[in-house]
Amino acid sequence: MLVGMRLASGIRALYELALLPERRSAVREIAKSCGVSEPFLRRIFLDLRAKGYLEAQKGRAGGFKLIKEPQTIKIADLANILEKEPALVLGRVRRDLIPVDPSCPTYPFWKGLEDKFMQDMEKLTLADVIALAGEAKTSTKSRAKTARKTQKKKERTKTARTKKRAKR
Repeated sequence: MLVGMRLASGIRALYELALLPERRSAVREIAKSCGVSEPFLRRIFLDLRAKGYLEAQKGRAGGFKLIKEPQTIKIADLANILEKEPALVLGRVRRDLIPVDPSCPTYPFWKGLEDKFMQDMEKLTLADVIALAGEAKTSTKSRAKTARKTQKKKERTKTARTKKRAKR
């Protein structure tokens, strides 16, 4: 799925801030972890600060801090703040995409689909993003642990074979 750069970066940055609720984070640190430029993320943070999601402090111990609880931050609200017109596209980047305008006979179908998607986004919060990311990390760690065990087992078997051959 493709989403607007500001929305994707904003949610990722809020995710990073939510993981460290007790401290302020420098834009530089967050921008680096999100893979975006510092000025780009600073503009996003200023928009979110103006809407009451973040507080900022200047100086050596300064930075940005999330001031709303993740469970109260609706993804649809972030989409409305960060994107002029949220762009949601399923699939890969393609050059032959066109907008469907109201004069098209298929417009009601696409508009209905978009409305349903936006209704679902109204129900989702930053807390949901954090929970799903945690599940994905756990799943990834579990797969990595299984892969390590399998690799160690293969190595032990290979070592045992080598020892048997050496005894012969």
